[in-house]
Amino acid sequence: MMTGRCLCGKLSYSVNAEPALVCVCHCKNCQRHSGTAFATLVFIPNETFRMEGESKTFTVPGGSGNPVTRRFCPECGSAVAWDAGVAPTMVLIPSGTLDDTSFIKPTRNIFCNAAQSWVPLTQDTQNFSGPPS
Repeated sequence: MMTGRCLCGKLSYSVNAEPALVCVCHCKNCQRHSGTAFATLVFIPNETFRMEGESKTFTVPGGSGNPVTRRFCPECGSAVAWDAGVAPTMVLIPSGTLDDTSFIKPTRNIFCNAAQSWVPLTQDTQNFSGPPS
């Protein structure tokens, strides 16, 4: 069981599944949304995700051109879940919202062509210049 929440705690979630994938996205949208160099995302099956509390959504085309809908807390603005058109059976959880992040070990970097020059990309992950093919 994984649990997490927004910064103020009014929006929380639980997941009853192992992550299908943990990846780091370096696309410009993730950089702008996170306010930093990348987003570390935990992919989990839709049917295992439960959210409690009020949320708002914001949808934009992702780096692949497919829509990405971010669910966020209307009080503090923290994004707690993303729905990505490229992974319609998954919910993407920003890893920083998890209560326990001890298991986080990304296996993939995507949109490396947009990565900040000062961010080292490890060679023990799959690294894709754009979206994975």
